[in-house]
Amino acid sequence: MSDDDFIDRHMLGSAFIAFQLEQLTELIVAQGNDMLDAAGITFPSRAVSTVLYIGEHQPTSTADIARALGQPHQVATQRVDILIRLGIVERVDDPDDGRRKLLRLTRQGKNQFQILTAKLAIAGQVFGALFDEIGCDLPAVIQRATESLLGTSLLSRMEDN
Repeated sequence: MSDDDFIDRHMLGSAFIAFQLEQLTELIVAQGNDMLDAAGITFPSRAVSTVLYIGEHQPTSTADIARALGQPHQVATQRVDILIRLGIVERVDDPDDGRRKLLRLTRQGKNQFQILTAKLAIAGQVFGALFDEIGCDLPAVIQRATESLLGTSLLSRMEDN
């Protein structure tokens, strides 16, 4: 077995599933960054879901973002902080609670949001073609795998064998 196909041909290949998924994620993130750059969008692709949520639910809180996206609060905070530094998002006082801050898109953020939604519509078509090409509705498969593992963990499955 050559080093070039170590993972593909390894008899314990399932041991590499997390690694392979991380590699796919990094590839999509890198190519997503290229797409955003080409469109003149100034924030990283890892912040796309955050911008979408804020754009569709503003004003909103970081806690709302974390909950809606299923992210740890710390991750949501890091992404919000990046977007604030880039001038995409701003913090504003909550009119109902003076101690609380809400988030909304800036003028620049609204412009970027409009460009983003247009590009994501095209990206959706591109991903649809990719899923046809590989013969798999990848988001649906990921969702089913997640639900199955949440229902019965790997450890439980192994103990049943």
